[in-house]
Amino acid sequence: MTSSNPVASFSAVRPVPRPTPHPGTRPVPHRGRAGRRLARRAVFAGVVACQTAWLPTAHAGDATQIARGAYLARAADCIACHTAAHGQPFGGGYAIDTPFGKITSTNISSDKTYGIGNWSDAQFVRAVREGVGAHGENLYPAMPYDAFTQLRRDDVLAIKAYLMSQPPVHAATRANTLSFPFNQRWTLWFWNLVNLKKGALRDDPQRSAEWNRGRYLVQGLAHCETCHTPRNVTLGMDRSRALGGGDLGAWRAYNITPDRTAGIGGWSDAELIAYLRDGDAPGRASAAGPMAEAVEHSLQYLSAADLKAIVAYLRTVPAQAGPDTAPRSRQGQPAHDYEMLRGADAAQLARHAGAQLFLEHCATCHAATGAGRGAGYAAYPSLFNHSTVGASNSTNLVSVILCGVKRDMQSGQVAMPSFAHDMTNEQIATLANYLTRQFGTPATHTTPADVAKLRSGDLQPYPDLLQQ
Repeated sequence: MTSSNPVASFSAVRPVPRPTPHPGTRPVPHRGRAGRRLARRAVFAGVVACQTAWLPTAHAGDATQIARGAYLARAADCIACHTAAHGQPFGGGYAIDTPFGKITSTNISSDKTYGIGNWSDAQFVRAVREGVGAHGENLYPAMPYDAFTQLRRDDVLAIKAYLMSQPPVHAATRANTLSFPFNQRWTLWFWNLVNLKKGALRDDPQRSAEWNRGRYLVQGLAHCETCHTPRNVTLGMDRSRALGGGDLGAWRAYNITPDRTAGIGGWSDAELIAYLRDGDAPGRASAAGPMAEAVEHSLQYLSAADLKAIVAYLRTVPAQAGPDTAPRSRQGQPAHDYEMLRGADAAQLARHAGAQLFLEHCATCHAATGAGRGAGYAAYPSLFNHSTVGASNSTNLVSVILCGVKRDMQSGQVAMPSFAHDMTNEQIATLANYLTRQFGTPATHTTPADVAKLRSGDLQPYPDLLQQ
């Protein structure tokens, strides 16, 4: 779980075939791994944005090692940052806009010229666990080597064996364009001194094998802390508040500690596992943004035992309090504005603009009461008793309205359209305030300036989900 958490963004969900954009729609940059880009950008924005040149050489080992490496690479979600939109897997070229310039992810395919085909095992391990490239250069901590330092050497080399077994991508990586002093890699020595605690994670003999596996996944391989942990003054992870929630700029990674108000203490094990596996836990949350991408590319492929281990470990981390005064997924109530607005004149509609926008844009899928429609995989979620609508911060809610939701799951696509081209900043703010007042936390307030700030960044809608 890289970016987000068992309490992420709301979405109307249903398995649908991938739609073809209307021919008159203005092209929008493909968002493929958009949420992940936002997560990486925000997490390390103050250090120097993101360079993802990790993973050195490997021999294509035996079938067992390659198969294990494939599983581990999925758990680590390597493909999310190292594959460009419409690009070949692991070929790099994933452009990341940051406040300090543009960074392009590197080619980590088996290509000997542009990829990792000539890297030694030692170079590979050093890059992944210490953030040092093949030529001794410091890697930017968008590559989460401060989490991957805890990986076991044999796991790192299994990932390498898998990468080396995949087709080479003969494509050079475009140069980064970072402003001074952020283009000076030597400055990362100071960041590493403060934030990098080297060493593979050792099992705690006083704990069960399941707990130790869960800790290894959460802290290391799946690097959940990278998004879900607040940052210190150097923008490294503040591990004294581990998993207490992180600010990813255009998204919030929510608190996933056992606190019953701010975190996931009130969730059942079954709800947490369903959320990690499917991106949806009815009556709790639906994944969007970075968390949806973590589910799509990584978490849905984890074994039942590993998902259970993650939950077992999360139950034991120190609880962290937060700004929410009540559990996010226990907020709100059904709406009945459709009765009041039936046959209303223009003046009445103007006084209830939020309700009108909800009925025009949301009620078809989520029902006029906001209770959702359907059951199971194809259900549209309820908007009350939903973590994102009930949060004290509306960032994720607004980002979902702007971006839409898309999770390509093994059983089909889950989708909600983007309203970015269909609504103004004022309308989105009005709608968001209605949703939080009726279905969530009334104290939460969104302004048109808040919407404009999110819209003006690199937050973009999924091009195939634009509302027509």
